[in-house]
Amino acid sequence: MNKTLLAIAVGSTFLASGAASADPTVYGRFNVALDSQKDEIGLDFGTPDSTIKLRDNNNSSRLGVKGSEELGRGDLEVIYQMEFGIDPDGSESNVFSKRNLFVGLKGGFGTVKAGYYDTLVKNVGGKVDQFGDTVGDITRLMRGETRNGDKITYVAPKFGNFTLSASAQMGEGRDASDDVNDVEDGFADTFYLSAEYSTDAIYAAIAYADNESGSMRFDGPSAARDILRVVGKYSWSAFEIGGLYQTADGVDPANTGFQEDSWMLSGAWKTGDWKLKAQLGETEGDFSGVTRSMMGIGADFKLSKSATAQVYYVTYEDQDRVVDGITDPKTDTIGAALIYKF
Repeated sequence: MNKTLLAIAVGSTFLASGAASADPTVYGRFNVALDSQKDEIGLDFGTPDSTIKLRDNNNSSRLGVKGSEELGRGDLEVIYQMEFGIDPDGSESNVFSKRNLFVGLKGGFGTVKAGYYDTLVKNVGGKVDQFGDTVGDITRLMRGETRNGDKITYVAPKFGNFTLSASAQMGEGRDASDDVNDVEDGFADTFYLSAEYSTDAIYAAIAYADNESGSMRFDGPSAARDILRVVGKYSWSAFEIGGLYQTADGVDPANTGFQEDSWMLSGAWKTGDWKLKAQLGETEGDFSGVTRSMMGIGADFKLSKSATAQVYYVTYEDQDRVVDGITDPKTDTIGAALIYKF
């Protein structure tokens, strides 16, 4: 079955509609890992003794359909994506889980899309995360790696090397984060902004989230947070180096001043079919006093255009924290993974 026919079948399964008219493309990814982990912190396996598991690495295996269709009105076109997480090792209760789902319009005015998808803050962080979609993904280190819905995003036309974007998330009557007796029912009770600069050698970006739902990593039971994230990457020849700094402030009725500061440094060297990589990071909860540090080393080997083998070692430590009677708990993982994309 070719990709167009498969896309029609997948689209019919998910939407029971004629997706073929929009010239869809089906795509997917398997990311299957065999890990040995001693998890005192409780990040994954939750066992203080070494445990071996076969798993979907960072829940990143997926199946999707995407495409666009010209509308015959100048350069205006419809764009869409339907992406679902899949469960290749059979350990999850649901066969499919939602990932990036949206529909939008694209033209000379820029791009507008609506649905459920990665935030602008998450997008810029992925540019420097060498261990994305593994146990070393920065989602375990800091807040801000969010995918959410009820959201409209506008991406302005590129101006030179700059791209500006903004997202508005509707309140839709949810409880207000800063007042338990109020509700959020406006157009942009939560909003995101980003500015990106990109050339062949340099990537730099700043992104901001205002009143994003969810608790802080360590600093108290805040129901939302404001996040400011700055990233940069420089590439030359076979080398690349990247960095990230972030501050997250809690939004809560008591105005207790919860704040978490995070940083991350990453680097990689490509030689032939190999990519050797390393990453360091830390998040400090100013109110709680807990500090989580992370270190990862690994190697990717390109088996083909579609297949990559990985080996990695990742360790985390929570300083000034007690988990199940263990002071300064650690999580150590050594693993190997196979990634196949189609």
